[in-house]
Amino acid sequence: MPGTLRLYLDFASPYSYFALGPLARLAEEHDRELEFRPILLWAVFKQQGIVNPLEKPARRRYFLEDVTRSAAFFGLPFRIPEPLQISAHLSGRLYHGWTARRPQDGLRLASEIFEAFFAKGEDIADLAVLAALPCLTGETPETIRAMIDGSEGRQRLSEAVDEACAAGVTGVPFVTLDGESFFGADRLPQIAWRLQHPRG
Repeated sequence: MPGTLRLYLDFASPYSYFALGPLARLAEEHDRELEFRPILLWAVFKQQGIVNPLEKPARRRYFLEDVTRSAAFFGLPFRIPEPLQISAHLSGRLYHGWTARRPQDGLRLASEIFEAFFAKGEDIADLAVLAALPCLTGETPETIRAMIDGSEGRQRLSEAVDEACAAGVTGVPFVTLDGESFFGADRLPQIAWRLQHPRG
C-alpha cells in the first residue's frame, strides 16, 4: 500500500501556503493520502536551539523579496502580513480540534486559514477572524472557542510540535515521504519526481 505524504506546516508561514495546493494535487494524482501536521515553527526552533533566521537583516530582506516573487510564481494572491511574524497557535489549535472529528475537512480548513491571512490580510490571531471562516458556518461561538481553548486542540498541537522535532523538522513546509524528507516549497519538483520514481 502506498505510503502517506505527511506535511508539517505553520499557518504563519507563506511557504506553507504556497505548497499546500500543489501537494494536495500531487497526492491525488499519485493516489497518496496527504496528512497535515500544523505546528508552531517557533516552538520547534526553541526545542532545537535554532535562532529565528529572520532576526538577521539580510535574511529578512531576502525573505520579503522571495515571498512576493514566489506568490507570483505559484499564481496565488498574497499580501505581506503585518506584523510579519505571529504565533499561529490559535489557528493550530482550531485545526487540530476541528479535524479530530472531521479529518476529511482538513484541506478545506487549512486553505481557508491561509487565504484569510495571506490573501485577505486578516489577523488569524483574532478569534473572531477564525470564527468567520466559511467552513465553520453553522458552528456556535461556544463550540469554536472550545476547539481553540479546549484541551484536545492544545494537546494535539503540542504533540505535533514534539513529533516535528523528532522527525528532524528544521523549517516549513516539511514533507516526509517513504522515509525521505523534503524541506521547502522549492522541493515540490523533487517530491513529484520521487512519487514517479519510488525508492526500491
